[in-house]
Amino acid sequence: MLARFTVSGFVLMVMVAGLPAVARAGNGTHPRTPVLWEPVPACLTIVDRTIDAKLTFNYTIPYEDLRPEDAIDEVDNSRRHQFIGFCRWHSPQEPLGGWLSTADVDYATAAGVVDVDSVKPEDVLEENPDWQQCFTRVTGDDERRLITFAEADKPVVWDTTGLAAGPYVISGYTWEPQFNIWSVRPGVVKVMDDPDPTKNGPMLAIMNRNEIVFAEDVLTIAGCVDAMDGSTITGYWALTNDDTLDVLEWVSFAADVPVSGESFELPFAPPMPTVGGSIVIKIEIVDPMDRSYTAHMLDLVDVLPGGAGDSGDCSDSSMNFIGMPDCPNTSGSSEGDTPTTGDTTSASASAGMTGMTGMTGTASDPSGGTTSEASESGMLEPGAGGCGCAQAGGGAPGLLLGPWLLWMALPRRRARSGG
Repeated sequence: MLARFTVSGFVLMVMVAGLPAVARAGNGTHPRTPVLWEPVPACLTIVDRTIDAKLTFNYTIPYEDLRPEDAIDEVDNSRRHQFIGFCRWHSPQEPLGGWLSTADVDYATAAGVVDVDSVKPEDVLEENPDWQQCFTRVTGDDERRLITFAEADKPVVWDTTGLAAGPYVISGYTWEPQFNIWSVRPGVVKVMDDPDPTKNGPMLAIMNRNEIVFAEDVLTIAGCVDAMDGSTITGYWALTNDDTLDVLEWVSFAADVPVSGESFELPFAPPMPTVGGSIVIKIEIVDPMDRSYTAHMLDLVDVLPGGAGDSGDCSDSSMNFIGMPDCPNTSGSSEGDTPTTGDTTSASASAGMTGMTGMTGTASDPSGGTTSEASESGMLEPGAGGCGCAQAGGGAPGLLLGPWLLWMALPRRRARSGG
């Protein structure tokens, strides 16, 4: 059993620890078990209904999670998985509501698990004006699966008969009120009735996950695309750290880049405002018929101060990251995240982007020089010894890495709406 546990379980436990104190009673402290999409699904999945209207897909779980008989503050059919299809992506800063239906809210209210006055209409997909016409059940409410290996080993069959043709994003729903969670499936599903490209709008998906980039690096945003010839893509970033914003402020980093084939790549060089913060990424595609579609990256991108030194750059392996001396000259690229099928279109790195050299500060180091403001607070300083991932000061590497990993696992601050 222990062999099936993954890092996701740890992350979920840390996330629950970050919930407000009011939730820390009974079932509120139990980590919700996510749906794991392993192995990673194909970036593009096509359902050609002229051949078969059904899509079969698989998932897994990090560990078994069954409701104890003596559970408190928990509905009797808690700890189950369900699958939902959405007509569009959403930003990590625009989280889905925690409830699928008013019936779910009523059920949890009757069980005394939740106060109905604490649930707002926008928290319920059926009531949220942005989502109520944009989702469909892949599996029914009465088909929610127990969180066991036996259930997870069974394929999920989605009958798309009667659905509007177009792109869909699948998400796993963990039913365990009052904190239900979502697990978005990487990749996009194309449901079509006619292979003629003029009968199908454009679509794409971003496959990068959990990216950490230094200020002087260039991050390649890669994924798949399905669109007419002559379509173009535009990439945008938005900073998530500014709590004064009511909405995300999207900034273009590559505009109207032609695409062809089944894949794309866009280089992103972090501009100064992103250094030391977290950002979200989205890409919009527009085809010659002026039809558009937008894909969001599933995770935030963390931009750390520093980068490549004069003698080369450093990989993000654990030993080099925490500042071991004489870091090897490695590219640090994430080739495993780049699609390998179809033609690839690369945008010029100079398309609306400026490479940055990292932040500098005024805090004195022991040798009389200066360190960055980030290193003063225990983060990393750029360029020490010609290696951009050098450790600030003489602290123990384990003490530096441990708090950083914990910080990465905690819930991030969210803008008030996604944009």
